[in-house]
Amino acid sequence: MPDLDTVLAWRGKAIVDRDGEKAGTLGALYLDDDDRPAYGGVQTGLFRRRESMVPLDGARVLDDDIQVPYTLEQIRSAPNVDVDVNLTDAEQAQLAAHYGEPTQILAGHDGPEVEMTRSEEEVTFGVAPAKPRERVRLRKHTVVEQVETTVPVRREEIRLEHEPAPDGKIVDVKDAGPAD
Repeated sequence: MPDLDTVLAWRGKAIVDRDGEKAGTLGALYLDDDDRPAYGGVQTGLFRRRESMVPLDGARVLDDDIQVPYTLEQIRSAPNVDVDVNLTDAEQAQLAAHYGEPTQILAGHDGPEVEMTRSEEEVTFGVAPAKPRERVRLRKHTVVEQVETTVPVRREEIRLEHEPAPDGKIVDVKDAGPAD
């Protein structure tokens, strides 16, 4: 059975039957008790108003479509169930009886017929409790240091410079008369 992320990416894609005939478009997804995708809603009919539930067990990607191992007639004649509520045990039994076991032979574009073998694996894993190696504590302290430093100080000075007059005579301001 495909995982949830894979099936979520399939939404809106065309669903084709085991012979490659288009059955409809994948709409809603229905999860089992373990939150794995169990059924897909195939929107069928002229305006896609009818939704048939089809098991996703055995579904696979075929070009840009999703192929399920059931006939077009099986998909279209699936029992009507309320798609807005959880399936009852009776409805699940009714769907299982209708579809039976998935057909193992799928026709596709990758060869005349491809046989699928279903297998299951069980994986168990665990985490050993971590042993403490050392104890570390982080503390913050404020340290004040007295520092003597030379700081450059910049200032502007104005200096008066005397230059000789262009004619070479130095004129004393005291000897000069009133300015003409």
